[in-house]
Amino acid sequence: MAFEPIEGGRAIERFSGNALVQQEPDASSFPNGGIRNTFEARGYTAWDPTSPAFIWGETLCIPTIFISYTGESLDFKTPLLKSLHAVDKAATDVCQYFDKNVTKVIATLGWEQEYFLIDSALYNIRYDLQQTGRTLFGHAPAKGQQLEDHYWGSIPERVSAYMRDFEYEAHLLGIPVRTRHNEVAPAQFECAPVFEETNLAVDHNLLLMDVMEKVAIRHNFRVLMHEKPYAGVNGSGKHNNWSLATNTGKNLLSPVKRLKQTYSS
Repeated sequence: MAFEPIEGGRAIERFSGNALVQQEPDASSFPNGGIRNTFEARGYTAWDPTSPAFIWGETLCIPTIFISYTGESLDFKTPLLKSLHAVDKAATDVCQYFDKNVTKVIATLGWEQEYFLIDSALYNIRYDLQQTGRTLFGHAPAKGQQLEDHYWGSIPERVSAYMRDFEYEAHLLGIPVRTRHNEVAPAQFECAPVFEETNLAVDHNLLLMDVMEKVAIRHNFRVLMHEKPYAGVNGSGKHNNWSLATNTGKNLLSPVKRLKQTYSS
């Protein structure tokens, strides 16, 4: 890695592709890192080419896996990739009995992200929301979800402006968000993208949650994504609608029409 000075006191940083493929960060703070030998406490990142790189602010972000010196997984992406590979192999073997053109089976995922939007002024006087992301004290709301009249109702203009803003930021990052609507509880809403390959969909969900939190502050909101932030009202789920698709374009879990069987006596 080298720096080249240019006018104005700035510098251009140049690095080789090898710096992206593998790095050697410290892993001593990860599970069991403190009881490993010092020379074994380091970890390695390796580029995950199945998830595209992206620009976040002024930083080039490279999706990676993270493993220990001894090869143990230190993240959640590595086990996910291993399981996707296992599903691909097993499902492809089955598909070969019916169609020799099937050489790969891809797990797809269409997640749904529910969330609550709270005005920043109200959030700032609730230490339980600030510290835990959910309510620990207080009374039931004056209006609950008894009639569910909030669900799929008209989106408040202030909330709609927030949704448009974070959706724009999401599309800049390649996250194909397409759905927005009110959820069943007051102040609860939902967004969802189109189906993607599972590994990419998981990366996009984690990235979008970070985007939503930052954009919410710009709109004087705070976003709560805790599964059950308020007692007595609908919880915020992260629904996983998954399927399996072949490289030939077939959805293996798509419902089929069954012919009515007739029997003669």
